[in-house]
Amino acid sequence: MDTYKRSKCTINTLLDELKERFPRFEKNQIFEIVKSVYPDSNIPKEKRNISFDGKVFTKPLAVSRRDKAVFIKEHNKMANFFKNLTRGDFIQVIETDGVTAKCVNLSLKEDVKQKYYNDDASIIMLAFEDVANGTVRPFKRKVDKYIGEY
Repeated sequence: MDTYKRSKCTINTLLDELKERFPRFEKNQIFEIVKSVYPDSNIPKEKRNISFDGKVFTKPLAVSRRDKAVFIKEHNKMANFFKNLTRGDFIQVIETDGVTAKCVNLSLKEDVKQKYYNDDASIIMLAFEDVANGTVRPFKRKVDKYIGEY
């Protein structure tokens, strides 16, 4: 029991220290999607689902490079949603409290964004767990090369 308390205390101390040292989100910061992101299940179906090409499905908020490759391979017309198919989507922080961030997808074509992604259900919420578990990664180079002017 004593060892359990000691290890629990040590793990909590390390986690607290990690939170203090972990970088904070900043407005306009850009991330690349590594694992596709979908709306939370607590969002009503009519807001998280779209009808496209005769099918109804959950709209992806941001898509990884791997999933885009599948769209191309399967000749899925969803590949036409994106400005670039060689990288994961780029998302930009529009609002943050430092610990969590509201982001928008920069990689969607404007007509697609207007038609399918113009509501609050299309906002991507990031937490540091998403960076730590590899869902997103910070992107520091010029994004213009991949998505054009933004």
